[in-house]
Amino acid sequence: MERRRLLDRLPQSSVDGPGGWLLVALLGIYLLATTQGRSVPLGSGVDYWPAWGASVAAALLGASLFARRFRPTGPWLRPVEAAAVLAVAAMVLTDLTMTYQPLRDLGIYLKAGQHYLAGTPVYLQAAMTARPADLTDYPFLYPPLTLPLFAVMAQLPTSIAQAIWVSGSLALGLVALRIFGLPWRWLVFAAAWPPLFQGLWVGNVAVPALALFALGPWLGEGLVVGAIFKSYTGLAALWLVRERRWRQLAIGAALVVALALLALPITGVGPWQAWIEGLRLYQTSQQNVPVLYGFGLPEFVPLWAFVALAAAALLAALCVSGRESLARFGTATIVASPSLWGHGLLVAVPSMLSLRALWLWLAIGITSAPDGLQWWWAIALIAASWFAPGMRRATAAEGSRVEGGAYLGGGDTEPHEPLHPLAAGSGPWGRQDGRNAEAGSGRV
Repeated sequence: MERRRLLDRLPQSSVDGPGGWLLVALLGIYLLATTQGRSVPLGSGVDYWPAWGASVAAALLGASLFARRFRPTGPWLRPVEAAAVLAVAAMVLTDLTMTYQPLRDLGIYLKAGQHYLAGTPVYLQAAMTARPADLTDYPFLYPPLTLPLFAVMAQLPTSIAQAIWVSGSLALGLVALRIFGLPWRWLVFAAAWPPLFQGLWVGNVAVPALALFALGPWLGEGLVVGAIFKSYTGLAALWLVRERRWRQLAIGAALVVALALLALPITGVGPWQAWIEGLRLYQTSQQNVPVLYGFGLPEFVPLWAFVALAAAALLAALCVSGRESLARFGTATIVASPSLWGHGLLVAVPSMLSLRALWLWLAIGITSAPDGLQWWWAIALIAASWFAPGMRRATAAEGSRVEGGAYLGGGDTEPHEPLHPLAAGSGPWGRQDGRNAEAGSGRV
């Protein structure tokens, strides 16, 4: 008990005063260190860090003068406000570095549809030995039941298919953020956040699929269906087991089977065999071309360590209940991902929104630099908050009962924190009182 109280006090004392400014300084050092050698735009543009430094200096001055005018007796600037300035400046510049081959992932999907229509191989026929110059020549990894969809899109003029995909992805991504509780006025900032912006820029399915995860508390079947595109995201369906939502789990599994059976007469058996072989060849390709891992853990740690970290993240999700458990499962799927790119962090949004304001902006700042191994610091920060309740908003802690019924964190609702997008008394997916999450849950 004493240890838990200590953990609860330490993070709270660190976010105000000198402790808070220390976190801001560390964020600044991190952004300077991780953007060395980068340019804006990518290639022949200006150096990233001088552009970022100038933007931050101007923004900090403007924010200080603005705060002084409307807060004459208060501090010129609070740590959380400074952290937000550092993060927003970084995210805008990072977005400007994403100039290489837009909608390349969508190009992979459309090429798969074209190959399917032409009767030519869709999946890998041999292990890769080098990264293709044209990134739309990366392997197509999704199961054959997705091929009819991409075949239909491939018959459209490319510009129309791209417009439909991007607009639909943006709409579904923003709907997902609204379901998580993000107010309308925050959506512009959210669209500029590199994980979301990157997902839209490359046309990855992770953005529209985020809506299935967001609907999880009410439409748990979507947690199972989402695994059609990215199989490891199906780990989030363990939340249905944790919550004993057997009917939703069964319906979700039945939907996947039904879609596969409906597609089978169209695709035939051959593509399914080719898909399984293609996945095996892709694993071999990752050994030959490590860039195929992205910044997924399997490239950087031994297999046993990867499995242990993934199991630990899943166990942490199982040790709590309600929507806090679902949020943790989203983060756990990132840890368990065999390959990872920036848009893969979208499912960490609920866990991030559970953080107190300064810690939230610290996580946003970490993921506002160009993506890479350093983004794992944001996941580490989220994981640390699971054991240090003072890092999280009181409302998030209220909805996080450990096995046996004891609360993991404090129980009183805090007043609204400036620059935190969620209202006081609410967490991701609304108020976390342990009751309204179950409405319409389909639990049997």
